[in-house]
Amino acid sequence: MTRLQARRIHRHDGLAVLAVVGELDLDSEQVLADAIASVLDTGRSQLILDCGDLSFCDSRGLGLLLALRQTLDERGGSLVLAAPSPQLLRTLELTGADQIITLAGDVEEAAGLLPPPDATGVTGSAGSG
Repeated sequence: MTRLQARRIHRHDGLAVLAVVGELDLDSEQVLADAIASVLDTGRSQLILDCGDLSFCDSRGLGLLLALRQTLDERGGSLVLAAPSPQLLRTLELTGADQIITLAGDVEEAAGLLPPPDATGVTGSAGSG
């Protein structure tokens, strides 16, 4: 089992990007929840999760992603999952979550799906799904 790590990537365009590495499950969901909270505390409402190195995601992890998408939507923001691993993509497809959460091939593509942040770091709504 690979312990989950979530590290913030600072982008020149001001978008919030979290790189998620390891396994997202009951034992590790709090690591990601804490990292997400630190981003949301800055007032950002547009978030990219780079999932290229996420090797596993169980139902608890999926629940966290869906709750995050709803929270961001309520704030007028968006969530994009970049580079979902084959395992994560299969989980999203089997549950229909791929119809709810926006997916992108990589972080650059994900950034192109989001409006740039304004001077305060808070952005308007982008389409999802």
